Amino acid sequence: MRAVIVANGLFTPGPATTGVLAAASLVVAADGGADHCLAQGRTPDILLGDLDSISPKARAACAASGVQIQQLPVDKDASDLEFSLDLAGQLGASDITLLGALGGRWDMTLANILLAGSSKFRHLTIRLLDGDSCLDILHPPGPHRISGWPGQTVSFLPLGGGCRRVNLDGFHYPLREKDIAFGSSLGVSNRLTDKVGEVRLEGGILLAIRLACR
Repeated sequence: MRAVIVANGLFTPGPATTGVLAAASLVVAADGGADHCLAQGRTPDILLGDLDSISPKARAACAASGVQIQQLPVDKDASDLEFSLDLAGQLGASDITLLGALGGRWDMTLANILLAGSSKFRHLTIRLLDGDSCLDILHPPGPHRISGWPGQTVSFLPLGGGCRRVNLDGFHYPLREKDIAFGSSLGVSNRLTDKVGEVRLEGGILLAIRLACR
């Protein structure tokens, strides 16, 4: 099942986000993410969070529309987004897109990216979208298909440690069984040579960032 989780960060509509909400089988609003959902003309199926950032207008609209509301305590050991990912997985989602999870506060942006890349969620396909940027979490072994257009910039960054024996095919700078150390800039500013590139890796977690998605 394909699900969309909308967080309370900055929401920048663009080519990457067009149609994502409309096509989702399940939409979970993480607290103030409900405001973004409603602004895009989509009522969430579930509203989850401590409800400290949702606007009174959006909360009333969700209640009036019969949205399932799950209120969490303010004092808790995980973010509203982490609870939302847990819930989507429990409900059978295998493919999850995160909207509104980037921009604004740097601490929350980094926390959201690292959360999406957590080994806790390695069984899920997770991507983060904002405007014309697409961030894909790649777990081993692959192959992972990166779709785009010839010449499109794609950067690869290791998360939480190095990545082992990375293979890139269909890119201007291919890799063959190459280790990428954590903090290395080796994978920055690569480019697709066709409409689809392929990524394989034997260890670690790789973040693929596509720019100017159409």
